[in-house]
Formats: sequence, C-alpha cells, structure tokens
Amino acid sequence: MAKLKFPVVIGEVELISPESPTPAEFKYLSNLDIQTGLLGHVPFIHYYISQHTSEQRDPVTVLRRALSKTLVHYYPLAGRLRPGHEKGKFLMDCCAEGVVFRAADADVTLEQLKTVSGGLRPPSPYLSKFLVDDVWGCHFITNSPLLRMQVTRLRCGGFVLAYTVNHCVCDPHGFYQFIRAVSEFAREPNRFGPTQQAVWSRELLRPCNRPKPSFPHLEYNMDPNPNDPAPESDFRNLTQISIFFTRSEILALKSHINGPKTTTHTAIIALLWRARTRVLGLKSETRLFIPIDTRGRHQPLLPVGYYGVASVIPCTIVPAKQLGSRLSELKRYGSDKDYRASVVDFFEAHGPRGFSGGEGAFLVSDVSKLRFADVDFGWGPGVYGGLARSGTTDIPGMVAFLVGFKREDGVDGLLALLSLPRGAVDAFKDEVHNVINSFKMRSGL
Repeated sequence: MAKLKFPVVIGEVELISPESPTPAEFKYLSNLDIQTGLLGHVPFIHYYISQHTSEQRDPVTVLRRALSKTLVHYYPLAGRLRPGHEKGKFLMDCCAEGVVFRAADADVTLEQLKTVSGGLRPPSPYLSKFLVDDVWGCHFITNSPLLRMQVTRLRCGGFVLAYTVNHCVCDPHGFYQFIRAVSEFAREPNRFGPTQQAVWSRELLRPCNRPKPSFPHLEYNMDPNPNDPAPESDFRNLTQISIFFTRSEILALKSHINGPKTTTHTAIIALLWRARTRVLGLKSETRLFIPIDTRGRHQPLLPVGYYGVASVIPCTIVPAKQLGSRLSELKRYGSDKDYRASVVDFFEAHGPRGFSGGEGAFLVSDVSKLRFADVDFGWGPGVYGGLARSGTTDIPGMVAFLVGFKREDGVDGLLALLSLPRGAVDAFKDEVHNVINSFKMRSGL
C-alpha cells in the first residue's frame, strides 16, 4: 500500500512552565531511575476524533493550558537533569525551565491515516511528522527538556497528541499517572489538583550505608569496563514492527502451552521467544528479561502516587524449550519483597551497569493494563493511545512491549511491539503466523 503524502505545518517551539511558582530545589534520583540501560526517552502517541458538538474547542489551547497546570503538581518534569558528583549519578534540578510544546496542522484526516497498512497501530510511519522533537537513544539526557509534546490538528477536526518523556524521571506507570492528570485539567481547568497526588519520595530507595546485594543479578553487565550506552544509529538500524493477537488466538496459544492456567503474558512471550530463536538461529547463551513493577509489594512500600522508576528487571538464562517453567520462576524471583533493595545496593556497590546478554537477550515488558487509549481530554477516549514504538533505550537483543489494542473492525486484543534486525522481519512474522494458524486449526477456531 502506497504511503500517504500530506503537508504538516509545524509551529515554533514553546517552553511550557508551571502555571504558578514551584519550589526551586535539587531532588534525589534513585539508583533505579538512573540505571544505564534505561537512559533514554519513551515515545507515546494518541489519536482523537472530532468532538462534533456546538462547542468546538481547540486541542492546542486546551492541552497547553492543562499541561501548565499539571506541571505545578509535577514540577520536577519542568526541570533538568544535572550530572552528579559521582560518575553515572544525576540530580534533578527543579528550575522550572519548562517542557517543549509544539502546535501543528496536518492536511490529512484520521480516516486517511487508517488506510495505511496496519492502520493507526504503532509503529506509525508518520511519527516523525507528529513528533518532530522525537529523541532516540541516550541523547539529551542532561541539561535538556524532560518532556517534548506536540499537538497536531487534523483536517477532519480530530487531532494527534504525541510526546516523548525522559525515562529517568518516569516509568510507563508513572507517566500514565501524569498524562491522566493532564486530561483532568483539560476537562476541568478550574479544579484544585489531580485526583491522584504526585509523590516524588525517591529517598525511600536510598541504598544501605554498607550496600550488600542479597541476590545475584545476572541481568547486569559485570565487565570491569562496561560499555557506554549505545548510539542513536544502533536503534535506528533495527526495524520496528507490531503483531496483533486476537483474544481467540491468545486462547489457542494458551491451550497448547499449559491449558487455561497459562497466563496471556506467558503464552505470548513463549511464542515470540521461540520464533526469534528459530529465525535468528540462536544457539549460544540466551537471556530473558521481564520488568516487574514493585509498587505495593516490595520493601520499603512506595506511597500511592509515586511516579518514578519502580520496576526491577530480573533475567534468567534459559533454552527455548524450558521457557514456560523458567518464566514462572523468574516472576516469583523478581517479586520477592527484598529484591528491589538488592538492586539498589548492587548499583551502589558496582556503579552504573548496562544490561547483559548481547544478541541473545530478549526483554518483554507488559504494559497492557495501562489504558492510555482511555485517557479523555474532553474528546472522549482515543482511537489509539500508548507506546509509539519499541527499542529506544540501551537494552541488548530484542525488546518487545505488550499493549492493549482494538482494531478498526472493533476486534480487541493485544499488540506486541518489536524491534528486529531488518533481514529477519519477514521470516519472524511468518514463523509467528504459522504457529498461530496451526494452533487455531487444532482448536477448531
């Protein structure tokens, strides 16, 4: 299918600061926030249809104002990361210098965008038009805006909201909390504050005075001279793809792995893992990484409203045939109430470390419970909302995200966002679809 060509008029950069004065101070960042493998920016995109009411509001005006109001409560996001005194350490300078905001107008409709192969599902072939300040890799981590946002009005009256956020300040759970606060101020500009109070509290994750990790941490590179984060070109050389799984396909997968007790997460990871192993011919040591959110279960307990990085990313060394049992063990291991404290102490004892594993590594993050598409700025839920692509931080091998997605025909399911070597894409897709079709036939679907 031919790629659409349409002009986009991009406005000048604005720096949006908190609407009212905020504390000028330096804040502590935890060792989880600044781990080398997560030094990067995470891009998101939302699509909204026209309001079709007598009150035609301008999304640029609404979101610009809501963003400024939200930054009063999340004022560190309007600051800058500064290098700390120790190598690899950073501090948050709450200087209120502001976040990047752009207005744009595109001569295209939402219906036209849906006609592109894959529709509105990521990775969007037009992300560079809808987010001209997109950032790849570890560039612009310090002394630079932490959030870059663009609102693009479409000819049909709908609009596209795209933004990229510095991973050191928020993980996906934290930024979901932030963008929901923006939506509340967009709908109710006179409200006093967001429903969910913003909590910094990174001090709760300080290491012990005498750091002593209590777990082995196979996930991190123990080379005495660890490599610097990968350059932008390394990420751009990978091809971004997505594969959609319907609920019936997921059910067929689960029934042929270990029956209904198998989780959706396990079933999809097992399929992707095996397909990648076969297509790339991986025979050496391979490692599986699973991010686990520690909110509400690890010690010390993080307060409700905490929006920093709260995930640990344990890994296991495993052959494909043993993935199912090892995955369950890995989740239990990473969910231990003391594991997060061990990770924090590990970094304090050994310094900044990237992830281990090389080409054979595979990281899968399930963010499907974060319903970005349901975020309502006053135009109702989005047609799609969530991650815009995969593989933008210094994680070796293949990175996949599982996100909730509803196709244009109304079919609901999960979308796997993947980054792969360009030459392996077609074979990988064929492998996945062949397995799915085989399981569906056996299940009579």
